Amino acid sequence: MTQGLTAISSQERISSIDFLRGLAVLGILVINIESFAYPDPWSPYKYGNQESLDHQVRFWVYFLAQGKFFSMFTMLFGVSFCLFIDRLSGRASSPNAMALYVRRLWGLFLIGVAHAYLIWDGDVLYHYAICGLLLLPFRSFKVSGLVIVLSVLVLLVAFNAIQSTQRTARQQNAFELAKAKPANERSEAEQQAIASWTRRTTRKQPVTEVVEVPRNSIWESIQVNASHQKVHKGALFYQGILFRTLIMMVLGMIGYRLGAFHDYRSIKGYWLFTVFLLVLALLVNYYRYDQWTFKYHQPVTQLWAGVAFAFPKELLGLAYMMLFNGLFQLVRPFSKLKGITNMGRMALSNYLMQSLICGSLFYGYGLGWYNHFSRSELWLIIPCIWTFQIAISSWILMNYDQGPVEKLWRTFIYKG
Repeated sequence: MTQGLTAISSQERISSIDFLRGLAVLGILVINIESFAYPDPWSPYKYGNQESLDHQVRFWVYFLAQGKFFSMFTMLFGVSFCLFIDRLSGRASSPNAMALYVRRLWGLFLIGVAHAYLIWDGDVLYHYAICGLLLLPFRSFKVSGLVIVLSVLVLLVAFNAIQSTQRTARQQNAFELAKAKPANERSEAEQQAIASWTRRTTRKQPVTEVVEVPRNSIWESIQVNASHQKVHKGALFYQGILFRTLIMMVLGMIGYRLGAFHDYRSIKGYWLFTVFLLVLALLVNYYRYDQWTFKYHQPVTQLWAGVAFAFPKELLGLAYMMLFNGLFQLVRPFSKLKGITNMGRMALSNYLMQSLICGSLFYGYGLGWYNHFSRSELWLIIPCIWTFQIAISSWILMNYDQGPVEKLWRTFIYKG
């Protein structure tokens, strides 16, 4: 055991961070539950969209929630990174103090892999652990240095978005050129270009057929998870969201370095910037998810739209973070929402608990409600899970200092 350091006490915790983490975990359920409930949850026309009301519900859920609370959760990982590193720097008497941070990530990686293979293949924790290692070179960076790192990451994502939009525009151009030719003069490639673009731009018929309930036993569920996961093949993180994850983590680090979570007033013009960002983010997300929900058959081919639509989740996630952080510190009733704060203190346990609950509700080894509810009816279940988790978190923290998985994790870190 590394000497001289112990787990953080409840008196040392920053309440606003626990509150924000609790909100993030509650919001993450809104999207994650769809992966348990439907065969193709991301589709704007397949499954769960029986009525026009369901399309409207899907729009509002994706407009206000899809990726936003994941972004908040990711930012808070960056905040926790700084907190942990600063704590090591301030109290460590052992030359091996940094090993605690590596052990922390190793423990998180193991928890994430166990979650991914044994419970749900949509886990993000082991991905976070690898990203946490990538943050280490920036641990001593000042705000100016972190802004440079952030700018590079943003440019990389924007560049990829531009390339994707240009590919789509070229496909449209190839279609228009081929369509302009007489049918008997078109080459095979031109005919394929017409067929491909036509498929892409044709509004699909709703898919509502009966789907067999999957994962009829826990063992079968584990086998399915293992077939989807690739950690054992060396894929230790999600390549497609690596830069986005690091962007939000670095933003969390910047917010922490600026003192926003101790006192938002340390940032000049905090509320002006928050309101501006919130309005901008809502506008971008409205048009992005209106297109994704109702106009999915109209591909984005304009560069300005491709760039604007590159960061909708991240923009609104940051706006939510600033809004609720400020409100928690400014408005007394927010600081009295102990249930949400308790959710945040047990965020890791609650994240895993959500997977256990959803698996028990929707998979064959549980109640088998898979593809049983429409998008609107799913909202009969979500508040019930929220209420249960807030209640169980409050009960546990009345009797114990931390959640069960947090206890296991911290034992591994400090006593391993």
